Amino acid sequence: MQRTMTIKGFLIILALILAVFLVLHLTMKGDLSRKAEQENAMKIALARLQEEEKDLKAQLSIVGTEDFIVSSARENYSYISRDDIRFEFSNPEVLSAYTEAELRILVDEMAD
Repeated sequence: MQRTMTIKGFLIILALILAVFLVLHLTMKGDLSRKAEQENAMKIALARLQEEEKDLKAQLSIVGTEDFIVSSARENYSYISRDDIRFEFSNPEVLSAYTEAELRILVDEMAD
C-alpha cells in the first residue's frame, strides 16, 4: 500500500514551514537592530575615548616643562613667586553671591 500526501497535509506542512521561517526572520531582524544600536553606541564611545586620548597626549607633551612645573606648584601647593601679589579674603561668604563668570571678571580685574 502506497501512501500519498493529500493537498490538505501539504498545505499544513507548508504553513508550518512558513511560520517557522517568519519567527526566525523576525528574531533575526530584532537582533540586527539591537546590534546596530550597539554599534552606534560603540562608535560614540570610541570617539569620546579618542578625544580623551588626544587631550592626555597634549597634557603629556606639557609635563616636565618649566611652565607646567610652575603652574602645578601654584595650583596644587599654593606656591607664590617673589613678584606675585597674594590676595586673602577676610570675608569669603561675600564671594558666594557672585557667579563663576563674575568671579573670573573680578580676578582678572585684580590681576591687571
